[in-house]
Amino acid sequence: MIKQIFVILSMIITLSSYAGTSAVTWQSSEKFADIYPSIENKHTFKDELFKVFDNHFQKLAAQLPEQYALQVNITNLDLAGAISFANSHKIRVVNNSTPPRIKFRFQVTDKSNKILVSRGVYLWSKHFKFQRSLKVNKPYYHELALIDNWFYGTFSPSLVKN
Repeated sequence: MIKQIFVILSMIITLSSYAGTSAVTWQSSEKFADIYPSIENKHTFKDELFKVFDNHFQKLAAQLPEQYALQVNITNLDLAGAISFANSHKIRVVNNSTPPRIKFRFQVTDKSNKILVSRGVYLWSKHFKFQRSLKVNKPYYHELALIDNWFYGTFSPSLVKN
């Protein structure tokens, strides 16, 4: 149903410019399941984490037509892995049994602030498989990949500029 709405909207749109916007809010982040730093500075970890996700949602929203705005309210985040102690240092250990999980509400509005779609989302990898590679070495690779899969699976390919 939602995909059909976006296909119809994309047929109506005659503009070829893309630059949708996004706004991300972090609701009660102190209650999130797991956003604990390992070796990072605990005072700046949360701000840097939020900035990475904010920028990623902005990058994705920029692929929507310019009259669209994506608002995301993140209500829970559980990073891949779990904090463990090794030689009296905290480290994040990622394995197949510790997938990332993200819970949020999103809505897409048009230039007149009319809500086109709004719903809650719970993302997690049912068949999470930790892999080592240069690509996976990027910060929050597994979490951002979940968001990418959701975005491209939710929005019609005719609406999103790749």
